Amino acid sequence: MKTARFRKTGPNLVASITCTPPRDGSYTLFLWAANRNRVVREWNGNFVNTDDDSYKLPRPNSAHDGRLLECMAVIAVPPGARATVVELTVSQGEKVLARDNRLVPPNSPGGLADIFIQLEQE
Repeated sequence: MKTARFRKTGPNLVASITCTPPRDGSYTLFLWAANRNRVVREWNGNFVNTDDDSYKLPRPNSAHDGRLLECMAVIAVPPGARATVVELTVSQGEKVLARDNRLVPPNSPGGLADIFIQLEQE
């Protein structure tokens, strides 16, 4: 699991999800409480529309120390098409703090990508 080390006094943390190349699919982004089995916030989206797939985490930034971001995406990759990469990126301002991805192979009518990034204050 990757770790995003952030500044508590910096801009909001932003979580972004991409699917390359674009495919039919949807995702849920969970913000998990630190050391708890409790979801603090949840966002839903899909790769079919043109809406932005980036989410500002609420302030204060210091509240995110020890929390986890999880992206669960289900993607349809048709037979004969090349594999698709689902990526979760955490940034602060212009700086990318962490990035992780999962490959969904061809001929996956409902391929699952599950990505976690740990949030840690510098």
